[in-house]
Amino acid sequence: MARVAYNPYLPSWEYVPDGEPHVFGERLYVYGSHDVADGRSYCPGDYVCWSVPVDDLADWRYEGVIFRKTDDPSNADGSAPLFAPDVAQGADGRYYLYYALASMMQGKPSHIGVAVCDEPAGHYRFLGNVALPSGAELDSDSGYGMVFDPAVYVEDGQAWVYWGFGMPKASPRMPVASTEGSWVARLSSDMVTMAEEPHRLAPAKLQAGGTSFEAHPFFEASSFRRIRGRYYFIYSSLQGHELCWAHAESPEGPLTYGGVLHSNGDVGMPGKPTEAEATYYLGNNHGSLVELPDGRVFVFGHRHTHGHQNSRQGVAEPVTIREDGFVEQAEMTSCGLNGGPLSAQRETPAYCCCHLRSSEGILHYSSSVTWNEAHPHVAQDADAGAATSAFAYVHNLRDGAEAGYKYLAFTGEERCVCLEMRGDLSGAVSVRLDSPDGPEVAWVPVECGEAWAWTGDPLLAPVEGAHAVYLITQGEGACDLRAFAFAKE
Repeated sequence: MARVAYNPYLPSWEYVPDGEPHVFGERLYVYGSHDVADGRSYCPGDYVCWSVPVDDLADWRYEGVIFRKTDDPSNADGSAPLFAPDVAQGADGRYYLYYALASMMQGKPSHIGVAVCDEPAGHYRFLGNVALPSGAELDSDSGYGMVFDPAVYVEDGQAWVYWGFGMPKASPRMPVASTEGSWVARLSSDMVTMAEEPHRLAPAKLQAGGTSFEAHPFFEASSFRRIRGRYYFIYSSLQGHELCWAHAESPEGPLTYGGVLHSNGDVGMPGKPTEAEATYYLGNNHGSLVELPDGRVFVFGHRHTHGHQNSRQGVAEPVTIREDGFVEQAEMTSCGLNGGPLSAQRETPAYCCCHLRSSEGILHYSSSVTWNEAHPHVAQDADAGAATSAFAYVHNLRDGAEAGYKYLAFTGEERCVCLEMRGDLSGAVSVRLDSPDGPEVAWVPVECGEAWAWTGDPLLAPVEGAHAVYLITQGEGACDLRAFAFAKE
């Protein structure tokens, strides 16, 4: 059978958030930071790269480690993590990696490091730190905001670097620099030294009053793209879970707020105006747009697993851009890069859920919330720490929990639904179409055990066409769900 592009798009054991997608040659490369399963801090891993042919978005290839924490000479002991990076091809044909070494974790000013490589996914060699026109190193004490989440954009051989942070107020832990929004500077031909002084770009909370950004002020995750002849600045707003976009008149601005591009809980989609209606557990977001050679446009972002913010997985969705350049918000799905719905008859991994709620709703992981056992989450098992032998599943589905999948294609030939489960649930799973309150097409009695096992039941009526599928847990106890499928017999 042909390969399928699930969402998240990388293997279930891989955690690459903050994804910046770029097309170089005939491949799409994603550069991001590197979390781990059930991690206890952001970005503990070295930078890795994954790529895929632009004409087969299911055939992802691991390119290996491209830059280690210890490759930065100021981080020889590897104690500072590598936060979100970006990559661009310079006028000399080489590839330049811009990254934020999180020196603030040791109480030091952060800087933007630059590394270089002759190919998109080789091992990058440290080149230097971004410097002001005077030659002094740019850091968070330079007077140009907090040096965080750098991005790079190159056009006709000219490069610009972006950075910034947007806390709503300063604190002993977060200085005034962290409240000043985003910045941009044009680089000289060495790709390290600025050709002119930086200037402000997108406003944070303290500067956004009375501007088009007031309701969605800049927080972090700067990114810049040119799509179909128009400039777009992409960023994460103060809401945290959403990526927003702004029109830019040039790579240096000015900017006009455009709209929400992606929310990792679908907040802002029809029928979901607030976080109370979110369909997946909320947390920070970071990503960007990419246009493929055939004209298709996708947004890359990330979602959260393991019941917290430190184990994030990349997701991607197709994007619709209107004739006037307006970018419509992308819906969260389970089939993002697939080019259409998944086959209902194929075994669908449960971790690809794009809808996950408990009977108590969802949580926003970046808020001051109290986690409790009512809530499900995506988790994984691993053998002796060997990540690639792990598999992911949905953990702790209790009475009233909902796991949803968009979209599955039915032929009308399916006769039963099969679920792979474990746990101590004594009850049933209601299978519904189109919404959690939609028509019920199966009622599967469940008596789970400790080991993974399949159970199933006939469909109540034939189903045809593409539908969202929702699995609603009912009964006493809890279960884990690893996969499901709709079979012909």
